[in-house]
Amino acid sequence: MVQRLGDLREGRRTTDQRLARCITRPTLTSAVPGDLNLVLPYRYVVNILEMLDAMDKVAPGVASRHTLLYGVEAKFYSSRLKLTRDLETEVHNLFAAGDGAGVTRGLVQASASGMVAAREILRRL
Repeated sequence: MVQRLGDLREGRRTTDQRLARCITRPTLTSAVPGDLNLVLPYRYVVNILEMLDAMDKVAPGVASRHTLLYGVEAKFYSSRLKLTRDLETEVHNLFAAGDGAGVTRGLVQASASGMVAAREILRRL
């Protein structure tokens, strides 16, 4: 999904027509115009906007209304990665923790899985 920053700030969906009028062009051409407010939690959107405004002070133009933001909605509850007890994937030194690994279903469990992976990573250092 792709959305113009100006549309996100105005609380409206980016459409094909709005995207066509945008001075920037999507580099991910398969992205579909949409509304990130519908797929991201409110606090995430607020934090993204605050971060872009802060970056705009350092690099003016970053928070332009024509800036394009990409996002996806992904739920992996039905998928479960093959993991070791330390949450390492089949790829050596690649760990999966949190909801994306398919082993947790809440904040407490997700953060605890991060601790499990972190301890193993630290042990290997």
